[in-house]
Amino acid sequence: MKKNDILTICINYYNQQEVFAFIKKLFAQQNYHNQKVIVVDNSDELDDKSMLFKSFGSDKRVLIYHPGKNLGYFGGASWGLKQYLKEFSLPDWVIVCNTDIDFPDNNFFMRLLHFHADNPVAVITPTIISERSGRIQDTYMHMPKRPSRLRMHFYKWVSRYYFTLITYQILSLLKERIGDQLKQSLTQIDSTIQSGNKPVKVYAPSGVFVIFHRSYFEAGGNLNHGVFLFGEEIFVAETARRLHLSVLHDPRLKIVHKGHSTTDIIKSPQIAHFIRESAAYCANTFF
Repeated sequence: MKKNDILTICINYYNQQEVFAFIKKLFAQQNYHNQKVIVVDNSDELDDKSMLFKSFGSDKRVLIYHPGKNLGYFGGASWGLKQYLKEFSLPDWVIVCNTDIDFPDNNFFMRLLHFHADNPVAVITPTIISERSGRIQDTYMHMPKRPSRLRMHFYKWVSRYYFTLITYQILSLLKERIGDQLKQSLTQIDSTIQSGNKPVKVYAPSGVFVIFHRSYFEAGGNLNHGVFLFGEEIFVAETARRLHLSVLHDPRLKIVHKGHSTTDIIKSPQIAHFIRESAAYCANTFF
């Protein structure tokens, strides 16, 4: 692979049509012909008769890995990267992302390589725009500052009980929507961010789309998050913090998030369990 190679890692969990559409969008990007994408099949539904295999089975850019069980989001990505490194060298860039996203144009990777050709930062997070509202999606934005110990342990307590978690989620959603309306009415903010906006260092990236430079892994960073789902942002932030690495929000890089294809706003009991597990793990481990 050439210099400035990019490896994109995504997860299939009974959503191969979405994964298929996402890979097609990746391949439509400029400068993607030399890159690779890993699909970790957490659902174990991909075989030689599946749509993804029929479409990409002979494409050397696509690697489909089967862990044999559901490893979760970062768990699957971590396992997939380890499988990849058995055969290939560490790429310059590793992207771990959802598949329910789109790109405003086909120059995302060209921008990434151009803007970060010199002195690249270890972790980069783009601006995320909601497909539904056309505005910046606050729910999945990066975290500008490290949360307090009190805040993390408060969320751990809130997440312990299904009722308190659902109440908290609903109130947070209402707060976000009211905030969006105020921003729109007071400042007329829309989905377009001024191209002159400069990248700024932040505490944590958005877990929807995380861009890792190879320096993150060379310094000792990994994707070995300690829980099945959720809290990936805190894990990456604290790993970078421990290794004295930077996390950068670059508003010149934009993606569009389609919504909640895997988990609903009103969480199921199973999803609530994963949230509770993640909240406890992050609070107790890092705070």
